[in-house]
Amino acid sequence: MSSVPSISCIIPTFNRRQILVRTIEMLLDQSSPAHDIVVVDQSTEIPVEVGAKLKAWHDGGQIKWVRQEEPNASMARNRGALESSGEVIVFLDDDIEVERDFVASYQAAFADPEVRATSGLVLEGERETVSMRDPRADDADYGWMFCKRNYDKPFTGCFVMAGNMGVRRGDFMAVGGMDEHFMKGAFREEADFAMRWRKSGRVVHYRPDLKLYHLGGAGVADGGARHWTRKTFWTGWHHYFGSWYFLINHATWRSLPHLLAVDIRSAGVNKRNLCKPWMIPFHLCRWLSALPAALLARMEGPRLIQRHLEGKACS
Repeated sequence: MSSVPSISCIIPTFNRRQILVRTIEMLLDQSSPAHDIVVVDQSTEIPVEVGAKLKAWHDGGQIKWVRQEEPNASMARNRGALESSGEVIVFLDDDIEVERDFVASYQAAFADPEVRATSGLVLEGERETVSMRDPRADDADYGWMFCKRNYDKPFTGCFVMAGNMGVRRGDFMAVGGMDEHFMKGAFREEADFAMRWRKSGRVVHYRPDLKLYHLGGAGVADGGARHWTRKTFWTGWHHYFGSWYFLINHATWRSLPHLLAVDIRSAGVNKRNLCKPWMIPFHLCRWLSALPAALLARMEGPRLIQRHLEGKACS
């Protein structure tokens, strides 16, 4: 017999303003309320009106507002998981729109005890969906690269998007949560989690009924992970680090060509730089400069959520 699981909504945020307030308002106005809403705030600047609203909600017990000094999305997700108490953790972005039955849809999905993790549909721009699925999306090694976040049919695999992702809290802890080596916007953290999840023998259920609209994908300039690269011609160094660190940890001979092709394009060999080909070597040098740091991180080993649990046990 199925039961209704408790849902914890976790929102890492960075320098958001009214978009964050509106996101939380929608989550507070659900037909079936969340067990708790944890906002992990990494902001370097908080407008007075936004801070006052967050404090009022926190003091009133409607949300848990947690401050984190280091801007690190992976660390923020782990912190949120530790601060939450629901049976199911739902990770969300801080710039979304959801319908009133959003939490209820997650409760329905996880009423099935066989479902351990889900990834939901993410709409952007004109809110269009796609019905065709790339055959390469079924590949266990690199299929996640060819999955569309706005695909309109359910499937089972290892594709997750941390902006709309649900996972049973115990399973999240068991596989180590997010790897905190992924810095700032944590490029490739979801793929890393998905690979560790798959290697543990678990699967992810993609559910188009778990849907939301992502404002940041529509080009809304209001803080967020894009804050680090929005006003510069260069791809963020943390992006390059994430691509190398993931490749070193998870690449196979079959996935390596696909990963390198994507990374080289992001490192400057792309249409944007065809009109300035003399800049391509500089982009490639920046990309290569992140490799030593990724190798050092690989030698150190992953920074998983267990280290926080061990720290609590020792204190």
